[in-house]
Amino acid sequence: MCISSLTIPYSFFNVSTFYNNQNLSFVFPTGATTTTLNITLTAGFYTVTQINQFIQNQFIIAGLYLKNASSQYVYYYDISYNTAYYAIQFTASTVPNALPTGYSYATTGFYSTLAGLPTTSTQVPQLVLSSNSPLAILGFTAGTYPPTQPGVSYSITSNSLPPVGSTINSLIFRCNLVKNVCTTPADILDAANINATFGSNITYAPNFEKWLPISDGTFSSLLFTYVDQNLNTISALDPNVSITLLIRKIKSGK
Repeated sequence: MCISSLTIPYSFFNVSTFYNNQNLSFVFPTGATTTTLNITLTAGFYTVTQINQFIQNQFIIAGLYLKNASSQYVYYYDISYNTAYYAIQFTASTVPNALPTGYSYATTGFYSTLAGLPTTSTQVPQLVLSSNSPLAILGFTAGTYPPTQPGVSYSITSNSLPPVGSTINSLIFRCNLVKNVCTTPADILDAANINATFGSNITYAPNFEKWLPISDGTFSSLLFTYVDQNLNTISALDPNVSITLLIRKIKSGK
């Protein structure tokens, strides 16, 4: 048996309840104290830029921003790609304790009046990540960044394994009929890289036939599954999968 061709919709979220990675928090200086804003990312497929945009929308709702002289929103934090270091960069700036020249308050919420701004100008927003945060995507371990108020602006690059855009980087195909003596488990039929963007079709058509023997015995069904590179179950939204398998009879003496 071998795979002749395969088409699978790329419909695997990288942030969802399946991965338990939707939550993060920010601690903002407000007045003489602090305010914790808990954020739950809606299930979906996110880039780091899109996670940053989602957070900014939550800040707008909470009023944790100011507007500069050009009417641009100023959030005093940023999460972005640092391609030079193959990392994610988190930057936090000190929140002013008085309205800067040319700036205006938030329309509503915490920073809509002077009373909402911190009483000192030496505090920055703190990012709080837990075990149910998108740690793999951001490349950070669980913790608070910065752990204590630094008194000045703060910046750090991701501190764990290199950040990954998705928890699924390749697909492994398994079949209950296969007897692959070179792998564990022995039902691995083939593997393929993800060669599509989210929302489009992953296609696989090997350049040559990679035949594997079928186990001896009598079978009532053929079960074909695909898992990620670590043999973990995949939560796919779209069930429309097209698979072409080749099965041949072994010639006598071979």
